[in-house]
Amino acid sequence: MKLTNIYDSWIVRILLVVMLLSLGIFSEYVVHDIIPIQGLITLVILFAGMILIEYARGGSFHTAGFPLDSMTFQELIMAIALGMIPIVGLIIAMSLFDLAHISYGSTFHLSGIVPIFIYAVIEELIFRGMMFQACIDRFSFVPTALLFSALFASAHIANPSFDTLSMINTFLAGLLFSFARYHMHSLWLPIALHVSWNGTLFMTGMTLSGLEISESFMKFTLSHDIPSPWFMSSYGIEGTAYCTLALIAMGIFISTIHVPPQRQARIFRMEYAINH
Repeated sequence: MKLTNIYDSWIVRILLVVMLLSLGIFSEYVVHDIIPIQGLITLVILFAGMILIEYARGGSFHTAGFPLDSMTFQELIMAIALGMIPIVGLIIAMSLFDLAHISYGSTFHLSGIVPIFIYAVIEELIFRGMMFQACIDRFSFVPTALLFSALFASAHIANPSFDTLSMINTFLAGLLFSFARYHMHSLWLPIALHVSWNGTLFMTGMTLSGLEISESFMKFTLSHDIPSPWFMSSYGIEGTAYCTLALIAMGIFISTIHVPPQRQARIFRMEYAINH
């Protein structure tokens, strides 16, 4: 008779990730004076812990959401481009019509952008990582994506200038990242896309999820003549109808990406070994 591996239980995996997250937050509080980079310890604990749990249930680095194959590099490049194009495109278009002002400064510091990257990765590990996959295994993709996207949007409620359209777009972004994770059998695309989007907003000095950026390479300011919320919002680009269309377009593009069959094959082999 096959012995049941406790780590195969979806609820056990969720509880373990919650414990890892709690440990990361507590560790940040204890050693914040020693390691000043915000979120780094939480990121390391979450990542290492999820990989160990996946190995304990018979999986690997690949099945944990980090496949290393012929598609990985291409996936990262596409994600970075997808995160940059809507923002850079808006900057170019508004500049051509004299509806924006760009100024350059020397206020950029690497210490400012590193936490932006780290927290984007942490959010993906929380909302599209092991807990997300565990719920898919139990409830299927659609209800899981809706639930985690709603939680993702709720996590931004306290941000300045958060309104109805901002909530809708944040929910859609959650769906986009969820679909990218599910379609690609990988966390590379949602993580790199999230990092690219936040990093581009930071580097251009645009408002990031309602937060004003003071330390950036440049400062992009839209004219007040632009109708809100079509292209401008106090929450930033993420509170505009333009963002809504961009998110939909990105989702359509991702759906056309051909996924290497070996990714699904690895998952199938692991699930077969677990269930037989």
